[in-house]
Amino acid sequence: MKKPWYEWIQSIDRRIIYLVVFVLVSLPFFIPIPLPMDVSEQVQKLYNKVEEIAEYNKTAKKKKVVLFSMEWDPAVQAECWPQTEAMAEHCLTRGVPFILFSRWRPEGPTLAQQIAEKRAKEHGKKYGEDWVNFGYKRMDLPAFLAFIKDIYSQVTKDTEGTPIRTVPMMKHVESIRDVDLIFHVTGSVGVEQWIQYLQPETGVDVSIGCTAIIGPEMYPYLDSGQMVGMMEGLSGAAQYERLVGHLEGRGTRGMGSQNLAHFWIIAMMILGNVGYVFQRRRERLDKQRVEMSGE
Repeated sequence: MKKPWYEWIQSIDRRIIYLVVFVLVSLPFFIPIPLPMDVSEQVQKLYNKVEEIAEYNKTAKKKKVVLFSMEWDPAVQAECWPQTEAMAEHCLTRGVPFILFSRWRPEGPTLAQQIAEKRAKEHGKKYGEDWVNFGYKRMDLPAFLAFIKDIYSQVTKDTEGTPIRTVPMMKHVESIRDVDLIFHVTGSVGVEQWIQYLQPETGVDVSIGCTAIIGPEMYPYLDSGQMVGMMEGLSGAAQYERLVGHLEGRGTRGMGSQNLAHFWIIAMMILGNVGYVFQRRRERLDKQRVEMSGE
């Protein structure tokens, strides 16, 4: 006797389900699958801020820069890498110089350097002119406060050993006041110190790229205006890539993987429950037939 379709659904080998998940998750990294996506207000505001700096730099003799506070490591690379890459892409294409720097994560500036080098190569940009890497500089609070007052008191050389003051890009940066935006990328915390100690002293805008799990903690800063914008998780990176036009980025591809996998899981849940309902119905009918035949 041929097996009913609902019994076939109930007996699908789990290995087949996992294989399909693997294929769907991998597919967008080989074939980009752009999906409709709304840009959140916090992502749009961050993009607008960088655009504002870019427009200012077009005519200014003394260019404003963005400081990338790279407080992330390989453990949160899936979300923080595309966030950093999207911002680097925006800055490099719009003529906004940026500084790579970290106080807590030694790996952060190294990973960000890889991103900057790759994006700069594609756009014909040069190290020292379009970005500079301060590297990892462990600072306690007094040293951090000194850094805010005088960058050069705490950072004297870049990661290549070049004196910071001789780097062409840094000729535009006399103090932290010439940094127009802090972009703090993290999988934990740390942005609070920029807000508590930097903003009251200088008025420099602060923004964040963070993992989705700590995103909700950042909304009070956004609502109060202490933070100018945010990329939250992989979705935030994908939204920013859409604004920048960097649709081959990891954020967009990652969201494609997530969405396809979610669609498949939802489909399996629906089919599994439909199969269960029909199977129970069939069992009730069989039971009724047995009872009626017994009578």
